[in-house]
Amino acid sequence: MLASPDRSSLQALPKVLLHEHLDCSLRPLTMLELWAENAWRVPQNFPTALRHRFASGEVSGAAEDYQAFLAKDASLSLANYVMAIVHHVLPLMQSSERLTRITRERLEDAAADGVKALELRFAPQLHTRDGLSLEEVMDAVIAGCSGSKLHVRLTVCVLRHEDAAMAQRLADLAIAYRQHVGVFDLAGDEKANPGVLRWWAQEALRVREHGIELDIHLWETDEPTDEDLRRLQEYEIRRLGHGMRGDRQAERILEVCPSSNIVTGQVKSLSEHPIDRLLRQGRKVTVNTDGTLFTCSDLSNEYALLNRQFGWGEAEFLAVNKTAIAASSFSAEVKNEINSILENAYRL
Repeated sequence: MLASPDRSSLQALPKVLLHEHLDCSLRPLTMLELWAENAWRVPQNFPTALRHRFASGEVSGAAEDYQAFLAKDASLSLANYVMAIVHHVLPLMQSSERLTRITRERLEDAAADGVKALELRFAPQLHTRDGLSLEEVMDAVIAGCSGSKLHVRLTVCVLRHEDAAMAQRLADLAIAYRQHVGVFDLAGDEKANPGVLRWWAQEALRVREHGIELDIHLWETDEPTDEDLRRLQEYEIRRLGHGMRGDRQAERILEVCPSSNIVTGQVKSLSEHPIDRLLRQGRKVTVNTDGTLFTCSDLSNEYALLNRQFGWGEAEFLAVNKTAIAASSFSAEVKNEINSILENAYRL
């Protein structure tokens, strides 16, 4: 049992991460450096003092304060969270060089945190506003994955406010890059466009014929409905991004993101989060970050929180990691490798 583990012991634990958004996981210092490259053409609500602190050489302090500002702003509402991405993040991710750098840095940080296998998700269409093609976006992110110390598969996200035409374009993209793409996802505002959207599902079925897993952001903000269950069964979708609401998850894989759920206001505190109850009920729970920027959290920190709040130790962490690697889009060879690493590290 991990009575009160320190950060180094938690980082040493091998981990599998299924649910993390690239555009929610930038280094704050990198963001400041890129804003400087942009001649400080910053969002309207950018804290002016940060620019001066950064310029005067207080780079670490400025980066910490920038992340604290973003986390506080994003926690005010789900709309604020989305707008923080739109105004503070996406403008910095519109060139091949920047996408490659941001991806490489995220994988370096994940490896330092003990992550051995990572599915990294993003919506390529959000990075084309300055002229990149979807293919150029994919090539840039793949270049950022090159040489990584950990196993990486990419997840392509369609967004709920889009349409069948975009879903078709992204399905074609995922199929063309299936050597690197492991998952095809539906993400975005669940309240505005709820449930399993048929125009996405039709393309998702085509993608799955090429060996790509399906995933859907569901039951993060909305309670499960009979229609949700019917369509999940109809389309044989087994992975749920978040999936933390209600009690109807059955055998589906839950990509639970505790700190993110608190930041976005889905629960008031970790003590109210259902993750422990879901695990004790035998649900297929995995633990994820959703992103490191707005939560100020990595996977080791998530483990520390779960240890303190619910008493999770080696048994629980081994269970969620074995569930994650089994549900992942990695090859059988990689799954066997990761399982061996997990079993050797978590000596119960």
